[in-house]
Formats: sequence, structure tokens, C-alpha cells
Amino acid sequence: MNQASTTILVTGATGAQGGAVVHASHAAGRAARALVRDPASENARALARAGIPLAVGDLEDEASLDAAFDGVSALFSVQPAPFLDPDSERRQARNLVYAARRAGVAQCVHTSVSATGWRASYPDVDAGSAANYWDSKEDVENMVRNAGFDTFTILKPAFMMDNFIAPKAPIMFPQLPAGEILTAVQPESVLATVSTSDVAAAASAAFADPERFANEEIELAGDATTIPEIAALISNATERSVVARTLTQDEVDARQGAARWLVAQLWVNQVGYLARPDDMRVYGLTPTSFEKWATANAHQLRAATTPV
Repeated sequence: MNQASTTILVTGATGAQGGAVVHASHAAGRAARALVRDPASENARALARAGIPLAVGDLEDEASLDAAFDGVSALFSVQPAPFLDPDSERRQARNLVYAARRAGVAQCVHTSVSATGWRASYPDVDAGSAANYWDSKEDVENMVRNAGFDTFTILKPAFMMDNFIAPKAPIMFPQLPAGEILTAVQPESVLATVSTSDVAAAASAAFADPERFANEEIELAGDATTIPEIAALISNATERSVVARTLTQDEVDARQGAARWLVAQLWVNQVGYLARPDDMRVYGLTPTSFEKWATANAHQLRAATTPV
């Protein structure tokens, strides 16, 4: 694939990972388009103001994607997790992949999640209500593998560091303004974390050298720490006291109203994200530690920890 003529269509461009990828691609001088449903939305207008071309299309409407792929040779693929509709991720990925193949797109960089396939190594761990989440992630990965792209790369990011700042923090860590990180994760359990900038760096490397990253599946983590260590790093960055507290499942439900990611918290104690920083270094990528990320995002962390 001629890199000089490569045009990348970026899905999820108004979200965290896709947004980081489209901005990084634009900054690197690559031709990149942001797929948006509504070009009049504030997030879409912000992309346009940054000089990023918009392509209008809806992942739920396969036909609407054909025009968006006109002249496109590479794809960054990401879909929301299937929390509200159990088949939404599969359906949207299928529409996207089929449209990409009709358009003759040569390269696909897809972002999934760290540890897919873990159940084969942990047969005694019950995925419980998260079974469809893992089924869906693994099904979409298989779609990408079997779609017939000239080259594909699957990125597998761990827990996003950006979950500790807006817009995710008020939902996932509602006690942060009170100086507490309340979870069911045991104090000794290791949580692998990654920044959106590291996801963007991995995607950029793959787009720059498709053959080197062909058929590679890369676990992405910038750091691997405990929740108490994360609390201390946030404290240092914000100069505010933040402590980690481990609660029982019932206590988490009582304090956070049946937190949507409670099942994932319990899973971290049993399995956890498999990604580690060395997985990135193998590909010449430089992982961002949580300390470095917290320092760079101190202003947003202070906002997240400001008492209300």
C-alpha cells in the first residue's frame, strides 16, 4: 500500500480512542477522515475546527457507510461495548467491515480489549453477566481476522487511564470528588492501564508500516499497578488526598447504585487484563506510565477530584 496515497477512515472519532487516533493521524500529516453521525454536533464541529475532514455515516446503517469509504484505503475500527443492546457491537462491526471490503479497503486497525480469549486459560472462572461482553469482543475480532483485508492489526488496550477523568469519572468513580476510589478490586490485585495516546501511537505505527504490523495482535498497557498505587499517584498529581477503599459487592452496589462495571472489578481479582508495558516495547512503542499520564492530565484530575 502506497503510504503517500493512504486515506484513513476513523470510527469513534468523537470518543476517546477514535478521537486520539484521528488527532494523532492529522498531526502526523496523514489523510484521515472522522466518521460522524451528525456533522452539526458539537463534537463533530470541534473536529472540523481542528481541520479534520468529516465523513457522514452511521454504523447502524450499512448503506450510509458506502459514501464515507469513497477513496479510503485504511480503517480504524472501534465500536461501543454491547451494554444496552447485546448484539450492537457485532452488528455495527459487521456493517463496517462489509462496507470496507466493498470499497476495497486494504488495511484495518481494530481496537478491542486486553485479555480476549482468557476463558480458555481460566476454565474455572465464570464470566457471569459479562459473558456476552467477551463473546462480542471475540466475535468482532474474528470478523476482522476473516474479512480478507490485505493487512489487519488488532489492538487490545487494558483499562483506560482516561476513565479517571471526565466524562467517565463521574460514572465510574463517583466518589472521587470526596477523595475516594471505591471498588471491589482487592488492594493487591494488579490493574493494567493504558492511555488513549498509547492507543493512538500503536495505531499510527501500524498505519505507517502495515506490513510490519500485519496480522499482529498487540496487548496495550502503559502501566500495571494496584488501585492504592493509582490513588497515591492521583494524590501526587493533584496535591489532594485520594485514597482507595475495597468494598464488598453489596457495599459497592449500595454506594454506587449497582455500578455497571462491578463485574469487571470482580474479574480483575480473578483474571485481570493481561497486557503489560513490555508488550508494547516489543513493537518499539513507548508505554506511558500512570504517573506520567497523571502529571500530564493534572488539571483534569483536579477537576475530577474537586468536591461538589
